Amino acid sequence: MPPSIRALLVDDEYQARSLLGKLIEDNFSGIEIVGQATDVQSAFDMIQSLKPDLVFLDIQMRNETGFDLLLRFSKINFNIIFITAHHEYALKAFRFNAIDYLLKPILLTELGEAIEK
Repeated sequence: MPPSIRALLVDDEYQARSLLGKLIEDNFSGIEIVGQATDVQSAFDMIQSLKPDLVFLDIQMRNETGFDLLLRFSKINFNIIFITAHHEYALKAFRFNAIDYLLKPILLTELGEAIEK
């Protein structure tokens, strides 16, 4: 049975993307990681071309934020799970209709609950 959710990982930290990717691959067979982006521009381009169902999105990325990425879209037609070390942006994240807001380090149980949503 093919994966039912196509996901994009967006984080400027290689280790964070790698860990998240491994957690997903090892524990959630219904999710296919279709790409990884390290900055807002590459994430925007990949979302346009790959059309993921779900974007795992970091907030602070070099000189831009995950919010800068979302503001580039006139309509957000993908689900968002924020994964960040910054707790203070949670309210703003939910204004973008985020499914969930997970703090690093990622707990497998919390990741599973977010994906179930």
